[in-house]
Amino acid sequence: MDINNKTIRISKPDIFSFSECLHFLDRGYDDCLYTIDGDRVFKPLRIGDRQELIQVKEVDDVLEVTLLTGGTAKDALRIATDFVTEWFDLERDLQPFYQLLNSDDRLSWMTERFFGLRLMGIPDLFEALCWCVIGQQINLTFAYRLKRKLVETYGTFITYEGRRYYYFPEPELLAGLTVKELKELQFSRQKAEYIIGIANDFADNSLSKKHLANMGSKQMVSRLMNIRGVGEWTANYVLMKSLRKPDCITHGDTGLQTAVSSVLDLDRKPKRDEVETVFDAYTGWESYLVIYLWRTLSQ
Repeated sequence: MDINNKTIRISKPDIFSFSECLHFLDRGYDDCLYTIDGDRVFKPLRIGDRQELIQVKEVDDVLEVTLLTGGTAKDALRIATDFVTEWFDLERDLQPFYQLLNSDDRLSWMTERFFGLRLMGIPDLFEALCWCVIGQQINLTFAYRLKRKLVETYGTFITYEGRRYYYFPEPELLAGLTVKELKELQFSRQKAEYIIGIANDFADNSLSKKHLANMGSKQMVSRLMNIRGVGEWTANYVLMKSLRKPDCITHGDTGLQTAVSSVLDLDRKPKRDEVETVFDAYTGWESYLVIYLWRTLSQ
């Protein structure tokens, strides 16, 4: 890592493709919490009590992260480094996963077609949980529209070169909302109740990323599924995307089911045990296999 004034340069791992990561972030949907502009991505970032904006782009053999706003304090640059490293999952060695794929006749083509795709995370646990609830039982286009309404109505933003960049709302603010206020944004009553309940859990410190990180895998799933509105799919998605758990299978997810049906050449939705047979040889890499199977849906 090389740091100067307002720019951080992070060495890329051997198996890495910035373009594949941007493709996964984009996929034709309208995300309001980062902005992709050609070969770079802009991400608003809270650093302490400050709101900053970073730009990430690829320059030769490094990722160049630039702090576009605020001062040049080294703590801000290091926090930005940590965030990007977690967001792009840069510290994970994918060679063992690629060896497993290459030995799988059905999936070996992925190592070339999707070379360098990383598990793009959602480091903010509160955001990840809310996003899962928002996306339940609706198509992704409408889910992204709902998220944008929530964020633009109750989130804060930073302006850079005439453009607004939004931050996900703080739990304390969402905890104080009424169901009626969220229904006005087209949330169902049930989803509104779930979002407010999750916000209250974070606002009163009964749930946090640090709290979960101190648990075993089964305890994590159990704790999350005790939250109203969180089922097995949501718990595993959150653990995969926010806690970086490597062994998560998002059972019940329609996208995963569609991808597995294609792999197994089925003309129907796969059964749970059929999904698990695809994952049998990938112990410890289940989360990555989920991501690569999802990627097949947007070839």
